[in-house]
Amino acid sequence: MRATELIDPAARQHLEAVITEAERGTRGEIVVAVVRACDEYGALGWQLGVALAAAVFLALGWFVPPLPWSAYLGAQLVALVAGHAIGRIETVRRRLLPPTLVEQRVAQRARRCFAEQGLTRTRGRTGILIFVALLEHRVVVLADEGVDRVLDPDETWQQVVELAVAGLREGRAVAGLEAAVRRCGEILARHLPADAADRDELPDRLVVLED
Repeated sequence: MRATELIDPAARQHLEAVITEAERGTRGEIVVAVVRACDEYGALGWQLGVALAAAVFLALGWFVPPLPWSAYLGAQLVALVAGHAIGRIETVRRRLLPPTLVEQRVAQRARRCFAEQGLTRTRGRTGILIFVALLEHRVVVLADEGVDRVLDPDETWQQVVELAVAGLREGRAVAGLEAAVRRCGEILARHLPADAADRDELPDRLVVLED
């Protein structure tokens, strides 16, 4: 599913209001980014196609009387193309993706997004990114050094991640994101409460990326 299909204008407006509300009690700056996928994983479909082509070749050799070489070639070509097409189906692709590759690609895209959205340039280095990858069903929370510095030694953003991931898996992505933003705001308000000098440094907007 495309990110713009999942986050329609009404959902975007609602989530942006939630971000504004969550930031009222804190000096932290929250940005939420939703991306369709962190990579095209283009090789995956061809790998599946090669595997299907090999399986078809073996099946024909074992269970079918000898055929002209053109029949074997044609069957393998069809299997190769079919495998590539099947690999483009989102649910299939998600199941076939190697977990280590997924974690690597999501982490790279999240770090890039953190820099692109200006989160490293806030006063006090208090920017925080909630990054959601729809295809991969992964959520990453990245905080700048000003936030990490004030967290308790054993404190993590795991609960924020779990709230957003649960929403993705249960088909209620917007509700999951809302819960994650609110929880993030609670944590920030406890450690970085708003003060008289506080000002909104980044737009309270939801970033939707299709690339």
